[in-house]
Amino acid sequence: MNKISLCCLLSLAFLNTASAAEEAAPQSDPNNFCFFAGVPPAEFTYTVLRKVKVAKGTYGGVAELLGELSQRARAEGGDAIINYAGSQRFGFFPWRLVRPVVRGQSIKWTGAAPNCEQAGGSTLATIVRTNKAPDQSGQPAAPETPAAQ
Repeated sequence: MNKISLCCLLSLAFLNTASAAEEAAPQSDPNNFCFFAGVPPAEFTYTVLRKVKVAKGTYGGVAELLGELSQRARAEGGDAIINYAGSQRFGFFPWRLVRPVVRGQSIKWTGAAPNCEQAGGSTLATIVRTNKAPDQSGQPAAPETPAAQ
């Protein structure tokens, strides 16, 4: 009887420790993952981890694959994706099948992570909402100014 109660107490202690660890280190929001069409400005230092690519075997849109691309980059320890490109590619039978492909390079910031939009990138949520790829210039978009009258 004592062995059973000891096992129960140990398993409860383990479960409590595991839940406390999850609360202490919350996962960042996947919708805030940053994509750059080119490279970020020079003042933001980073190291390139590896190339990442996700493709679908059949018809579909590029936006469907962005979540998986950011998950793969995060699994590698990446903080953002540079040289992002998403397009429709011909598959094995080019006259019949066009499929979506997204690719880029996962990076890890060596300094403090910059604000994505201010650094010239776009978040996953912004790309999906607007259905537009990040700006190619790598520089923050200039604010729109009203025309002078």
